[in-house]
Amino acid sequence: MALLTIVMAKKILFGGFVVVSSLSIAAIVFTLVVSFGVPVAALIFFAVRRKFSAAAAGAGAVVFLLFSLTLEGLLNFLLLRVNPATVAFFQNAWAYAIYGCLAAGVFEETGRLLAFKLVLKKQRSWEAGVSYGIGHGGIEAILLGGFTYLNNLVYALLINSGAFDKLIAPSLTSQETLLLKSALAGTSAGTFAVAGLERVCAFLLQVALSLLVLYAVRNKKYLFWLLAVLIHAAVDFPVALYQKAILGMWTVDAIVVLAAILSVVFIIRSRAIFREPGERKPD
Repeated sequence: MALLTIVMAKKILFGGFVVVSSLSIAAIVFTLVVSFGVPVAALIFFAVRRKFSAAAAGAGAVVFLLFSLTLEGLLNFLLLRVNPATVAFFQNAWAYAIYGCLAAGVFEETGRLLAFKLVLKKQRSWEAGVSYGIGHGGIEAILLGGFTYLNNLVYALLINSGAFDKLIAPSLTSQETLLLKSALAGTSAGTFAVAGLERVCAFLLQVALSLLVLYAVRNKKYLFWLLAVLIHAAVDFPVALYQKAILGMWTVDAIVVLAAILSVVFIIRSRAIFREPGERKPD
């Protein structure tokens, strides 16, 4: 597969045509805008229309950085790259998928749980839960989608202008250069655009899971924390199988979209379970 990619890359590089199509660049821009724009738009809308909690949003962002990127990332590094025994074990696609989805669920949902129990002790409202989700899901969308696609856009424009070989290629090996160019040129515009849809779906799921964990803490019903872990893992499981080429992209996206739709339903309907006795139903 790697050899085929290199051969394709050489054809792309020396074929005399634009490496990254205009349609692909437009799709990259779409995902870039969505990744930055959706969290910012949600924050502004919620701040104007509801009681937005900056503290909860900030806690959500910090928890994602600490529990997902740092702690989970460290564990992944040790198990998937450093320890020879676990590296060999997780070559099995199913073992990798089970570990990956459970690790993501446990780390992120435990981070949420601790944030609501220890840091946000007085924040128990529906608005606080949504604010937390905006912070958690927003920083994820910006870091994993926004900056990744900003990088893709810069590389694509440099490739098409001919400046890539002068500015970027000297810091890479010839094979890395070929593979990077072929990855951008060989990926369809649809794949680039779907990544934006995935970021929106993940953002909505993070808001819903934040409300679910807050409900668990508020009512001391910690089985709902476990439910959040399992839901998180269930959505990540097919993504991990896609990474191992067991499931196709459109199958995974259909599952992710369904999860997002259910998340929206839960976000809206959960306002009722957070109302205090005698509190007026919100508009």
